[in-house]
Amino acid sequence: MYRVTLYENADDKKGIVIHEPANFGNKLAEGHLELSLEGLGISTFDFSININSPAYRKAEPIVNLVTVADSTGQIFKGRIAKITNAMSGAGKFVEKILCEDQKAYLYDSTQKYFKPEILTVRQFLEKILIEHNLQVENHKKIHLGTVTVRDKKQVYRNTGYGKTAEVLKDQLLDQLGGYFNLRESKDTLYLDYLAEYGKESTTPLQIARNLKSASREIDISELATRVVPIGKDLENQSSIEKEGNFSRQKTTIEAVNAGKNYIEDTSLVKKFGVIQKNLELSHVEDKNTLKKRAEDYLREQRLMLVTWTAEVIELGLIDKRYEIIKLGNSYPVANPYLYEKEILQVIEKKIDILNPQKINVTIGTGKKTFSQYQLEYRGMKETINSLKTSVSSGMQTMDYLQTQTAILPEHEQLLTKQQQELTHQKQLLQTQSDTIQNQEITLVAQQEKIEELYTIVKEIQKK
Repeated sequence: MYRVTLYENADDKKGIVIHEPANFGNKLAEGHLELSLEGLGISTFDFSININSPAYRKAEPIVNLVTVADSTGQIFKGRIAKITNAMSGAGKFVEKILCEDQKAYLYDSTQKYFKPEILTVRQFLEKILIEHNLQVENHKKIHLGTVTVRDKKQVYRNTGYGKTAEVLKDQLLDQLGGYFNLRESKDTLYLDYLAEYGKESTTPLQIARNLKSASREIDISELATRVVPIGKDLENQSSIEKEGNFSRQKTTIEAVNAGKNYIEDTSLVKKFGVIQKNLELSHVEDKNTLKKRAEDYLREQRLMLVTWTAEVIELGLIDKRYEIIKLGNSYPVANPYLYEKEILQVIEKKIDILNPQKINVTIGTGKKTFSQYQLEYRGMKETINSLKTSVSSGMQTMDYLQTQTAILPEHEQLLTKQQQELTHQKQLLQTQSDTIQNQEITLVAQQEKIEELYTIVKEIQKK
């Protein structure tokens, strides 16, 4: 199903097929493709080749490119990042190769500092990509694509001196969410920054259908019930503080918050206790604005990171009623013994290209608010109670069946006896039926004799 091609460099348009899905051609010893939307969404492909492969000991990191394609087209393109050669205890030689997709090019450039200025998301992203393109080769240049992520208000933005990839993650993804999608059109790379990605599917991930195994993980490591907002550096720093390697005093909110330097959510504190963290807002100078931003953060924060992992049978390969599970699409997940039904997005898809019918997916990674947590907790309790009722009913049914099974031998003996009696009665009825038939024959004969005598009597009377 999957064809893997190795290219000598970015100018090589032909390449060499190192894995052919048909019965003929070269084959990989192993191949695992991991498609991802997490973070920057850098997907990876790792594979192994043996000594008979035409690529054995000929692959070069960074320079060589690798593509993976299925029946619908190319699903992965990236560069070789790591090569490992090994020999097993049985004397077999193998070469393991790890590839990273083209978004990794964003780690090959750095950004220059520029002063804070009001920039929209689109303007900021374009500025970052222009600087990236000034530093890299032509095949690594990435141009601005579709941008659907928006700010709620005007925002000052600037950059330091970090890697381009790190700047995009820190200043866009971590603050605004969304998805980076890299696409190639006519040998040109475009980076889309999308608020939504994928579509909602009706194909369920369900027990006894296509859900082979599943687990649900809740992570609350990012939870804060109290935040200390920290703003811009204060201007009145001493000469020692300015010249030395000391911490700088920053804007805080005591003056506008009854002497307290923190904002807390009393409902969260009551539920989880005090969990305090700093909220860095280095560009905010006004204390009232700083306080409001802290209140907004507490109100809108997500308490729990919820992640499902599942092993799924790819029924779409053999049954047209099901669609192929796609990265970014959302699917109904139905496993009442783990949690109530949820519509969740596939954010990672792991494929063994030698066994494509079995895939592993990470779904969800949704962050829940406190109100969602409370509602879902109550909902889960109701689901568990419902399951308990069902199980209790099932146990009662099993007890009844066991009782009935215990008396089955007695019923069987009684039925056997009744069957024997019925057989005897049938025999008696048959005998009676035979007797009645004989009587009927006798009566007919007598009737005939009576009629004959009657005729004789009539003739005598005439004489």
